[in-house]
Amino acid sequence: MLTIRQIEIFRGVMITKTVSGAARMLGTSQPGLSRMLGHMEDKLRFRLFDRTRGRLVPTPEARVLFDEIEQIYKGFSDLEHIVQRLAKGEDRTFAVGASPSLGHSMVPQMLSRLTGNYPGLTIQFDILSVEQAVDWLALQRGDYAMTVFPIDHPNVLSSRIGSGRMVCAVPAGHPLAERERITVADIRGERIQSFRRDTPHGRIIAQMYADAGEELEVATYVRFAETAVAFVANGMGIALVDSFTAMQAHADTVRFLEFETPGVLPVYVSRNLDTARTLVGETFEEIARNILLNLPRAPALSAMPPP
Repeated sequence: MLTIRQIEIFRGVMITKTVSGAARMLGTSQPGLSRMLGHMEDKLRFRLFDRTRGRLVPTPEARVLFDEIEQIYKGFSDLEHIVQRLAKGEDRTFAVGASPSLGHSMVPQMLSRLTGNYPGLTIQFDILSVEQAVDWLALQRGDYAMTVFPIDHPNVLSSRIGSGRMVCAVPAGHPLAERERITVADIRGERIQSFRRDTPHGRIIAQMYADAGEELEVATYVRFAETAVAFVANGMGIALVDSFTAMQAHADTVRFLEFETPGVLPVYVSRNLDTARTLVGETFEEIARNILLNLPRAPALSAMPPP
């Protein structure tokens, strides 16, 4: 069998028509290349070139061999093209699901950066409810899920990568609207748009009220924070929502106030352990962590004027 180097030399001579041209093409010495051609012919047991008056004329056997080698090089070229497309994330779909508050605020920014790194990548994006999130990954319907709760399944790895906080949405004309920071006691007696206690938001809100020694009375139960804000905008009361929801574009009729002691809303990135991570996936995780790490924080208490 010929070595890769011998094949390169033979091909170089066939393309350039001269030993000197092949030597320049391959970055080697002309005498060394001539010796290598001689070794090749000894190994093959037939001549590759007719040497007459300093000219190299390919034999019929050499032409047949060259045609076969060109097919091999075409295969290598095709393979290189495939490798480059895979490295760029092309020819595949990257599926991401997210909790509504994250999916409407942070995840679009994450995916924008991801596609900046992989312009040929196709994205599949879905908003997931709590009930949908487990099957999304456990049944391998998606690559990643960004949620405000861990996904409890033996085949799913959930990693906490950041957090948000609870804020208070009030109508622009509300007496508290000019305050930047409030307490749970300040909204006693208000009509509260809130969540069931068995939901991620609901559990955090319930704990905030318990820590403050206040009783939570809910006027309207909702499933999504965006719905609660819409109700506030339409005069149905106030709402405790997460800071990711507050980052979204809202009507001027709603203000978002910080709590002196806000409830913390964790953020998790999850994936299926039975699916190997791709380079695209690793990049997505890094982007997600960096964006959450650099989120604006709540103003410090010392920076706030007294109420």
